[in-house]
Amino acid sequence: MYLSFMTFVCPDYDLDKALATAIRYGYEAIEPRAQSDHGHGIEVSTSKKERARIKAQFADTGIKMCCLATSCRYALADERDRQQMIEVTKQHIELAADCGCPALRVFGGPTPEGMDFADAKKHVSESLAAVADFAQDCGVYVCLETHDAYSRGEDAADVISRVDHPNIVINWDMMHCIRQGETMAEAFGHVRNYVKHTHIHDGTWPVDNPGNVTITLMGEGMVPHDEAVRLLASIDYQGALSGEWIACFEPEEILPHDAARLREYLAAANAD
Repeated sequence: MYLSFMTFVCPDYDLDKALATAIRYGYEAIEPRAQSDHGHGIEVSTSKKERARIKAQFADTGIKMCCLATSCRYALADERDRQQMIEVTKQHIELAADCGCPALRVFGGPTPEGMDFADAKKHVSESLAAVADFAQDCGVYVCLETHDAYSRGEDAADVISRVDHPNIVINWDMMHCIRQGETMAEAFGHVRNYVKHTHIHDGTWPVDNPGNVTITLMGEGMVPHDEAVRLLASIDYQGALSGEWIACFEPEEILPHDAARLREYLAAANAD
């Protein structure tokens, strides 16, 4: 396991500054957020020449691009919209591959009004199946996040099992599983065979309103990340623990604090 952060913690930073920030605080990787006009400039519009330069820039600094986070989602009522999203996903898979990035984050999305959840799951699984071979050819894992209607590990794993392809996997955002009533052990039991990327962030929420989340420094919220790290260590998870903090802390506050806490959890897990 190694430490990463998504560029939502520093959306205005150009790639040079983001990489320097990772080095400064001892992070081994960065997760650029595409489709959000962040300062790093890694988008499908980026030229082939610039993609090669970006790949070399990561290699030169020793920092990994562990995952490219996108807004792609597939629980869409209109078939034409789903087909368009499949093409957009392929464009981002190619972008990730050109930049030397092994993974792409996608969403299932909320279930459209009037659509049964079973039908939404079918649309999501079929859309993921439609990009699976292309992703494999590009050497990229497509990671469905436990988010939106798929916040429970059980539902995300159900979709991935339907696709049944080695390059269609899970981005485990454990907070969303916990908010939706799964214990950490229950959520992990569902995702353990599929997890290739994780998102970490601590927070609090009212028991009767789990959607009203206040992000906190790690260890001050309701998410038992120490347990999650131990569970991931039990399967020799080799991916990132990637911090996703959106408009809540300055980089110089959250990055060193959460890194120090995660290293404590990693040391304890390795000692078990």
